Amino acid sequence: MKNDYLQEHGLRKAIALRHREIQKVYLNDRRPWVIGYSGGKDSTATVQLVINAINELPKEKRIKKIYIVSSNTLVENPLIDQFVVKQHHLINSYANINELPIEAVFVTPLITDTFWSLLIGKGYPSPRQKFRWCTDRLKINPIDRFIAEKIDQFGEVIVVLGVRRQESSSRAGTIDKHTIEGKILKKHVTTNNAYVYAPIEMFSLDDVWTYLMQVKSPWGADNRELLALYNDATDAADCPLQIDKDAPSCGNSRFGCWCCTVVQQDKSLTGFIKSGHRELIPLLKVRNTIAKMRNLPENRMNRRMNGSIYLLNTKEGPKRGLGPYTLEARKKMLRELLKAEIEYLEQVISGPKTPLITTEEVKQIQKYWTAIGDWENQAITIYEEIKGQRIEVPKSAQSVFTKNEVRLLEEIAQNENLEPELLKKLITLEQEFYGLKSRKGVMDKLGSVLRQDWIHEDIVMDQLITAKEDVDLHETEEDYAQ
Repeated sequence: MKNDYLQEHGLRKAIALRHREIQKVYLNDRRPWVIGYSGGKDSTATVQLVINAINELPKEKRIKKIYIVSSNTLVENPLIDQFVVKQHHLINSYANINELPIEAVFVTPLITDTFWSLLIGKGYPSPRQKFRWCTDRLKINPIDRFIAEKIDQFGEVIVVLGVRRQESSSRAGTIDKHTIEGKILKKHVTTNNAYVYAPIEMFSLDDVWTYLMQVKSPWGADNRELLALYNDATDAADCPLQIDKDAPSCGNSRFGCWCCTVVQQDKSLTGFIKSGHRELIPLLKVRNTIAKMRNLPENRMNRRMNGSIYLLNTKEGPKRGLGPYTLEARKKMLRELLKAEIEYLEQVISGPKTPLITTEEVKQIQKYWTAIGDWENQAITIYEEIKGQRIEVPKSAQSVFTKNEVRLLEEIAQNENLEPELLKKLITLEQEFYGLKSRKGVMDKLGSVLRQDWIHEDIVMDQLITAKEDVDLHETEEDYAQ
């Protein structure tokens, strides 16, 4: 039977107890706080409790910095993104007016690690439960970098999270695993010199909603707007700031990424669309297209990203494994995404018209494509054709050959029974080192390319199957497509 903390103590006393503990932890040392804020119910309740508790302290004691950090993956549900941006503005305004040492900030993934840079640029297979390459890069790494910066600056930090024991048995187990007996603070899962504080750890789901509906937001937000977001979507789950890659994916909640393919069906987008947000239909279509493309062999290369060939252990016997998406598949995804962006932006009536993919990501995609032999700047060309806007081609993506020269090179390669892609990789690699005073490492990199399984694929396959003791057999292709 669940235990409601607020019912047990009464609302007023329970809040007083929470405020007292928060103030005690805050005043205990000089370590700054980093509060994870997703805009969902749990993180909102946490931020609200902290701000109200700190606001009760005398001005001279409100000196320790508090960072309210949200992770913007660049593929957030647009409705949630707008909501969180609004909350950040209100929180920062409130903090400035009331002279509170509080700052709401966003963290984002590196341009080389964004969802579109890796999916369309490098050709990573779309994520699924056993191959969630996105969680680390989009959510965990950005917040880890922020925490690391504060540790470098202050020595140690306290990470404040809206986690609750009653979320699930696994959540309770994780909390217990990192709890230090007799201490309020817990060990951080991955980061040294960082500790975790969970002020709503004992709250039930009912406690969270009771608190949010009974206690007004100090920064002037209307918590009924948050409740409306939950009512507009099918699934009522929340996605906290993720610091653990083994935590459940957020794809089945409205606070997950709109393009998430970890779940079979995106109930979040569907729920919002059914609630009247028909501008999200193009996003759902793109998400479904990406999910379907994943398991079609014609969309995948026949070797890993490093060029090697591998076999899968199937019921029918050894089977050649699949690699990253082919360039043609990546081009198709980029086209579909840009077309959906145009359709989506045309239907947005209120709020900012945020593109689904940035021009910087398109440039990064082009860099990745150039590295595998696309010397015609096809990503840039596709963008300009569909969007009608020009993008400056990055120097690192510019080709040294004309289109006719590229065609001639491909013909020569075919006549010599060589892979054109292999020659393009070698020339691109040489171009990277051209003109440099130090060419240290160039021979090693050239050798690495040449050692890949480019030549005589049928011979490589025969050797792999025949020499069973050396067969590179795997149960799934997930970790080997990269």
